[in-house]
Amino acid sequence: MQIGGSDLVSGVALVIAIAMAISICLARFGFFKSVLQREISSSRFHAIDGLRGYLALGVLVHHVVINEQFYRTGSWDLTPSRLNTFLGRGSVAFFFMITAFLFWGRVIENGGGMDTLKFYASRVRRLVPMYLASAGLVIATAAALTHFRLSVPLADLAGQIASWLLFTIPGTPDINGLKQTGLINTVFWSLVYEWKFYLILPFAAALAAGGRTWAVATGAGLCIALFSPTQIEWFFVGGCAAAHLVRVRAVRELAAGLTGSVVALGCIAATALYQANTYTPLGAALLFAPFVIFAAGNSLFGLLTCRPARLLGLLSYSVYLLHNWVLYLASRLVNHYTPVADLSPAHYWALAAAVVTVTVMCSAFTYRFIEYPSIGGIRKAIPRRSWRPAR
Repeated sequence: MQIGGSDLVSGVALVIAIAMAISICLARFGFFKSVLQREISSSRFHAIDGLRGYLALGVLVHHVVINEQFYRTGSWDLTPSRLNTFLGRGSVAFFFMITAFLFWGRVIENGGGMDTLKFYASRVRRLVPMYLASAGLVIATAAALTHFRLSVPLADLAGQIASWLLFTIPGTPDINGLKQTGLINTVFWSLVYEWKFYLILPFAAALAAGGRTWAVATGAGLCIALFSPTQIEWFFVGGCAAAHLVRVRAVRELAAGLTGSVVALGCIAATALYQANTYTPLGAALLFAPFVIFAAGNSLFGLLTCRPARLLGLLSYSVYLLHNWVLYLASRLVNHYTPVADLSPAHYWALAAAVVTVTVMCSAFTYRFIEYPSIGGIRKAIPRRSWRPAR
């Protein structure tokens, strides 16, 4: 079996439908109902909140299709499908822009200043608990698959575990001799870029103070163009630029309504068709326009601000960190009884449906008991905006 274009489109629709249905059910529970209500009634970038949920699902589908290719060919790599490549890379690119947009926006609101210690403390509370839970699952899975027997020197094992616990910044070594340990969860690399941005942010804010923002942006652009092997950093620059643009009334007015929605969809389609690899200056430019439109308040016909999408947005960090682990275990389980490579498209998407169901349910649990206890104080500490974007 090889997933074709029509199968992929159907699969995307299936994954979204299942995730939305679960979200509708979860939104009826008291905890999630109250959290959603606070989010809705607060001064936030509401379309961005919902956008996160769709992006996490995009990465999930991206890995589901790559996983099918892996069981057929043994290669965990981009598939020939432009749409699937964009679902993964485009979603991650939007995530990077969201990060830069929100935190540079806070710099703008604070007049160019920032409490660096408070900022890093909030980032640790927000990212570390759930990350450690996810990395712990990788380590536990590797231990189980090597039958809990020590297969490497103890010092080597300690170093391997430390690499995974440190956001894989030192690398992604195999754990206890388990070949291709990294396939248990392949998403951690993007968090390394997030942390690089957080480390640079206070220095960039200090350099930009006193009206030097565009000088800093120009310098950053030159450094990326000349020295970046991936060009991923353009999306962080784009997010920072968007933080300035959405504070211009004329931009918010242009982004609203049908015209903004059509332009956003057109740019996204053009990226998927002509810049599917996404991590290029042109890819960044094409996705910059829809991101500004969404950040300025365009809800894309309500798709980005409906309650199910908002709930998926709340769960997006857990969905992002857990889905590949669930996919890995589910595929191994199925492959033990019948080769995944021999599944029909219908049967493989049934496996994907099970993966998204388990992922969203587990994410609801981890958000409630791991993420939320550590981020409640962070949300309260966020200052209210001096302007309210359109919903």
